[in-house]
Amino acid sequence: MNALIGLAMMASQVATVVSFCGVQQAQPPTITTIATQTTAMRMAASSSRPQFHGGFDIGTMDALEERGELEASLMEQAPVGILGEEKSNGGKMKKKKKQANKAKKQKAAAVARALRQEGVVKLDGILSASTAASLREQILERRDEAYAAVADAATRGDDDDEPWRKYFADVLLKGDLNQRCDLLLPLKGWPGIQQGLHEILVASNLLTNTLISTLGVEGGEDVTLYELSALISEPGSARQPVHPDNPYQEHPPLLTTFIALQDITAEMGPTTFIPKSNTAKVHARYDDVPRGRDGLLRESPSVVALLNAGDASLFDSRSLHCGGANSATDGDTRVLLYMSFRNPRATEPIGNVGSIMKDIPRMDLAELRSKLAAAVESDNDVDPFDDEMEKSLAIQELRLAAEKGDALAQLQMGTKSYLGGEGMEVNVAEAVRWFELAASQGLAQAQFNAGVCHSTGEGLPKRDAAKSGEYFRLAAEQNYPGAKEAYTEVLRELESIE
Repeated sequence: MNALIGLAMMASQVATVVSFCGVQQAQPPTITTIATQTTAMRMAASSSRPQFHGGFDIGTMDALEERGELEASLMEQAPVGILGEEKSNGGKMKKKKKQANKAKKQKAAAVARALRQEGVVKLDGILSASTAASLREQILERRDEAYAAVADAATRGDDDDEPWRKYFADVLLKGDLNQRCDLLLPLKGWPGIQQGLHEILVASNLLTNTLISTLGVEGGEDVTLYELSALISEPGSARQPVHPDNPYQEHPPLLTTFIALQDITAEMGPTTFIPKSNTAKVHARYDDVPRGRDGLLRESPSVVALLNAGDASLFDSRSLHCGGANSATDGDTRVLLYMSFRNPRATEPIGNVGSIMKDIPRMDLAELRSKLAAAVESDNDVDPFDDEMEKSLAIQELRLAAEKGDALAQLQMGTKSYLGGEGMEVNVAEAVRWFELAASQGLAQAQFNAGVCHSTGEGLPKRDAAKSGEYFRLAAEQNYPGAKEAYTEVLRELESIE
């Protein structure tokens, strides 16, 4: 979540105008089964993180931290609850009983209604705790490898001034030691992320059906994957200023989900949301700096996303939110897997290229789910997110069918050999062989193509007008377009030779 739309710095207690698409990084988490890191371990880990030069908050981090602390004190004056928990009559948040939570399965239609009204909802257990823990470990390993690559680039003195952008998106308040980062995640060649997304979007239909129901689209064909990344926050990460990911527009540009890959405690800086803040009226007050914004934060109830591993928050990108401070003494590394989905009804510019790797093509929800199902449920070793591998498998299957005598497959192999591309090199001699095999089974197009090759001599030791005429005659008898004219032309040539 990395595009800054507007950032106007003001001094001290004057509100900072922060309005970016997706820059949100709060809440460092902990896995309950993993012991908290010692202070020495944290210091050692921080020393291995390379500095990221550049970014939209360069030169403003101290002011942004001050603003975040001021806003925290303002928001303490209004009720603070926990996302997904019910209020008692006294206005305080009342925890649901665990048994009731398990017994009452969330329904997408009801969740979608709540999302439209509140701007944010909690999704229970859309990822298993075991998969969350495994994916968390893999993501942290990937981050460390990316850090090493960035450090190597700096050591080599590469021309690229910001080599980190190959692996990371920009994020608000990275910190002087990169305590917070936005790690781009690949789909190709990574079974771990494919398995995790399969659980979230295919095995469990809650998120998928909620997206479809909220946006009012059938089947998810037009709901596009816009971001795929991981927000990682280390102890010492500062609290972010409150912001929406997009300025107000009539329809929510994005729906974003943060999936906890470990239990998230208050000390880890959980994301804070202001419910019902996805409206034009609230945005007007937010944009009135500093008086309107400060009054809004002082008066508006908020909720914090204290999530268990595998739970998620799902929110309208117009909703006001911020990442909390990850305690330097009591916090722990927090990893959020996140995705954003583009609303086809929102036609105004987002102002955000999105935190997603460049080699991931834009795909709609239906295509994404289909590929995930193929990746996890299929018995073959083909990666559906690897286009080259998919093309290679398709060619293999086509060749096998052609070799077994399928005339249409033989024609297709001939065409691909003649033109090249799609994983095949140009081989006209091979093309002629396939055309002739298909022609012998009476396929008119193959007869015509074989006639063309013999007429020009392409892929053959020499040109053979008589043979080309025979193939054109066979194709003409089936009324293949152009075959009769070609046959007539060949006959004239043969008569002139005689």
